[in-house]
Amino acid sequence: MPATMKNVRKKLFVDPQVQGQLVGRVCLYWVMCLLTVTFMVICYRILTGPARPFVWHFEELRVYLGPALVASLLILPLVVVDVIRVSNRFAGPLVRLRRSLRAAAKGEPVEPIRFRQGDFWQEFADEFNALLQRVKTLEEKATSGEARIQPSHSESVEPPVPPVNLLSVPETTVASAPLPQPADFG
Repeated sequence: MPATMKNVRKKLFVDPQVQGQLVGRVCLYWVMCLLTVTFMVICYRILTGPARPFVWHFEELRVYLGPALVASLLILPLVVVDVIRVSNRFAGPLVRLRRSLRAAAKGEPVEPIRFRQGDFWQEFADEFNALLQRVKTLEEKATSGEARIQPSHSESVEPPVPPVNLLSVPETTVASAPLPQPADFG
């Protein structure tokens, strides 16, 4: 398979919750824009035109706003598709990252991830891959340490080593500031 074909997106709508919200917002903004323009045109016609019944202004709207409505209806699908394509550039990487995190949490083998060229948050892939490498290194050390220390039946068995929490910060790097006292506040 050619290298250029490998990065082609097969699916644009990858996260229905996020991308659906964006499409809904685009349609809502379109309706709000039409209502705002209609209101502005009616107000302008009332203020600048001759005195006449209010209903006549609505009848004239299709003459003045009809072409704009048709044009916006033609453009709306293009805007929706563009929003889906742009949102795929940030939703796709997050879906891929979430899938890899789930696999890692289950203890399944996880390959380093790479995002497509043009995707947002490229640094997340680099940081995830660094974390993945660190976990693999720690697992290898723990496995090799267990293989070396196999007590014989006559020796006393040492208590098991507590699990390593990779997300905790070593106590030596945390600088604890003294808590403010009531007298400090005046």
